[in-house]
Amino acid sequence: MTIALIILIALFGALVRTVFGFGEALVTMPLLALVGFNIQASTALIGALGLLVALPATVKYHTKIDFAAVRRLVAGSVLGVPVGILLIKTVNRSLVLHLFGGFLILYGAYSLLKVLRNRPGKAHLHANGWDYLAGIISGTMGSAFNSHGVPVVIYGTLKRWPIDTMRGILQAHFVCVGVIVVVSQVASGFWSMEVVKLLCIIVPLLFVVIPFGNWLTAHIASETLVKYIYMLLIVFGGLLFFR
Repeated sequence: MTIALIILIALFGALVRTVFGFGEALVTMPLLALVGFNIQASTALIGALGLLVALPATVKYHTKIDFAAVRRLVAGSVLGVPVGILLIKTVNRSLVLHLFGGFLILYGAYSLLKVLRNRPGKAHLHANGWDYLAGIISGTMGSAFNSHGVPVVIYGTLKRWPIDTMRGILQAHFVCVGVIVVVSQVASGFWSMEVVKLLCIIVPLLFVVIPFGNWLTAHIASETLVKYIYMLLIVFGGLLFFR
């Protein structure tokens, strides 16, 4: 029964990533903890699945990707990874999670309210140098809390990237960072035969989940999807703030 729940949770995370482009770790990690799955195995499983789901999405949106922006984001992320590790070791984890969660709730609620009032606002942070800073924050939050997608999403909404452009940049960024993450997790001993066996079961099922997620995405208008993304940020903020 536990194995079946782990598989269902992992597939749900893959569906969330396919539809919204981010957020599977924030959904799945708390759920996997609830069913008593080992934290290191959970991290390895979700890291591998995140990379696998990002690969076809990157191919699908490759014409929309700003590869120069991706390079800057990835360069910043590489710099941010050791910062996140230092953060975990020196700063109270609960405090950081509360601050980050509170920020997501406030930002998501504020942005959603503006969209509902038909006041989306102007694009911000035009200079390319901001890409590096967004990447650093992404790498920091990714290595510390498995949340490297959320800072990039927030950055994309501030720059008013079109939905497909955001998807493309997000997934290309996930592929580059995901390779680094998975290799580091293997080197750190996070992988086990249990993780390999679960992947052997889950990966074939992705051939059903990913097309279904793409079908859902195709039937959601871009304007509606933006609203859902802000709602998702509020939900994720609540998960971080109250966990």
